[in-house]
Amino acid sequence: MVNLFAISDPEGAEVSALYGTPGLSLFATAGGGAIRAALNSDDGRAFVVSGNTFFEISSAGVSTSRGTITTSSGIVTMANNGFQMAVCDGVKLFMFTYATNVFAEVTDADLPSPKNVFFLDGYFIVVKNGSGQFFISTQYNGFNWNALDFATAESSPDNLSTAVNFVGNLGLIGTNTLEIWRNTSDSTFPFSRISGATPIGTVSPHTFVSIDTSVFWVGNNAEGTGIVYTAKGFSPQRISTDAIELILQAETQPELLRAWTYQKEGHAFYVITGGNLSTSLVYDLSTKLWHERAFLNSAGNYEQHLGSCCMYVFNRHLVGDRLNGNIYSMSLDVFSDNGAAISRKRIYTHLQEQLNYVRHNSLQIGFETGVGLQSGQGSDPQCSLRISRDGARTWGDYHIQSIGKAGVFNQQVNFRRLGVQQQCTFELEITDPVKVAIIGSYLNK
Repeated sequence: MVNLFAISDPEGAEVSALYGTPGLSLFATAGGGAIRAALNSDDGRAFVVSGNTFFEISSAGVSTSRGTITTSSGIVTMANNGFQMAVCDGVKLFMFTYATNVFAEVTDADLPSPKNVFFLDGYFIVVKNGSGQFFISTQYNGFNWNALDFATAESSPDNLSTAVNFVGNLGLIGTNTLEIWRNTSDSTFPFSRISGATPIGTVSPHTFVSIDTSVFWVGNNAEGTGIVYTAKGFSPQRISTDAIELILQAETQPELLRAWTYQKEGHAFYVITGGNLSTSLVYDLSTKLWHERAFLNSAGNYEQHLGSCCMYVFNRHLVGDRLNGNIYSMSLDVFSDNGAAISRKRIYTHLQEQLNYVRHNSLQIGFETGVGLQSGQGSDPQCSLRISRDGARTWGDYHIQSIGKAGVFNQQVNFRRLGVQQQCTFELEITDPVKVAIIGSYLNK
């Protein structure tokens, strides 16, 4: 599935429909650089990093520069303690103070070279570049650091990739291992390691995301990489499929992978993007199924989804563009990507009957019909079908059917005279800017 996600039957475990993924409409523009990170504060303010500039975004879509950082590219991490927002570009750490709107570099000599930043139990926490050490700030003050307030991941000699909020505890993630530390409130150093370590780390530190009471990430260990894990407690569980792992294990820049999450209408989605992926990979926590999301470029080819990051603020899901300073509102009621067509594809399982030649008389698709627009592109929305007879290596000509002008609810979408073949694969595609809901398909022989 590309730009389609599955809906389960509420009375059972079966997939009952495929729906079109949300589109993007322009909400704001912040500078000209790619959106490298986005985060909202506890009191409902919204912030992004575009290029080398830290912007605040208003509810009216107005962007205001609040300061600059030292780098212009790469992944940025941000964290919020209720009074300050920390911004780390992998080289230096910066703080924005909400009460004064002052953005400044942290110049405390006790702060090491920070790889990333996050917040837990009153402390900003950074990993020191090229080491197994992590440092904590003084409570609720990211400007103050003590050279003695650090500890080292002890179970393995591998360097730390990241430190994260791991289901309310401190997760220290090395390239090959995972350690869990807890807050003991000790006056000397507040965090203490829980005995033991899990032999699953990561080389993709920016894929760690917390959703509800679970953590998700692209894992790595001494045996290999590219398996996606989740954990509610301290025991990781594999959630990726063979097909997803084949894609991730072919990634040549796994350190540039990143992930973001959002929740809409009872579905929570974990989105993996970045690196050299040809599309973005999405896991639906509701159905436990994967799908792809992709941007259709001007050459008619798929690229990764435009979104590099996401935050929920102003009663909207705001998505930052990976290519420029655009910030989009993401909605199921929008049927394009900032005006560009969304190509939605369903590629069916390869069909064969012991290599016997089979005549396929018709394929009927159960669309929600009559969804056409009043005028322009989409007023008579079309879907296309093409067939491969060699395992999806090559494809035949397109067959076109209407899915119903506005109000034509009895439209039938039926492809006939599909030929005789030993094996076949069907590919269904819709690019018109209309609601897409597929509630079944019926093959007649």
